[in-house]
Amino acid sequence: MSTATMTEVAVFDAATVIGSIDLNSIGEVEARKIMSYEHKALGYRPPPGSLASQAQAEAAKHPKGGPSPPDPALLKKAALSDAAKIESERGHPIPKSTVVDGIDLSNITEAEARKLMSEEHKALGYRPPPGSIAASAQAAAAKHSEGKAEIKIDPQVLTEAAIKDAARISIERRSRSNSPPQIDVNKVPVDEQRKLQSLETKSLDSTAGTASAAVQSAVDKREKN
Repeated sequence: MSTATMTEVAVFDAATVIGSIDLNSIGEVEARKIMSYEHKALGYRPPPGSLASQAQAEAAKHPKGGPSPPDPALLKKAALSDAAKIESERGHPIPKSTVVDGIDLSNITEAEARKLMSEEHKALGYRPPPGSIAASAQAAAAKHSEGKAEIKIDPQVLTEAAIKDAARISIERRSRSNSPPQIDVNKVPVDEQRKLQSLETKSLDSTAGTASAAVQSAVDKREKN
């Protein structure tokens, strides 16, 4: 299984998990956070039907929320993901610097651009094409190359941005088939399982119920036999 396919699987899983926030567990505090994140990402109040709008409606029914409120990081990812979806449907994709926290291409350094290029290259298995976040970062960094060549953005943020953009590119190339990436969990070797788990861990707090967990289970069974 190619690295690009593993990246697609990891981000597909992440999108599924991020989109599975239980609104019954949302209280007024969580709804306000979602509204704030999504409003900031869009630049205008989230419209009816948005995650923020739905969260506020549900929170009105149970202001204090449920016994197990969602993790704040998950709320933020969900809000940004929904904002990107809304703008994409409108034909105005949110700039990558807004969707991916901490990435400001107007101030990115050459060292940060190299980090993005390296991570996205590894995720795709080939050099990121024009239009990728890595290529855009390199072009932007070249405009102010006299700046300090140091990494100011959290390397983990750069890695996550590269992985997500790599998945976007792979998914767009696959879009003609109109189907999500598929893997046979019984045929994935141990080294690829570890790679897939690593990719999913970068996007999710837990890999429970994900493709990497299913592959791990299959690997464990094979090793016992």
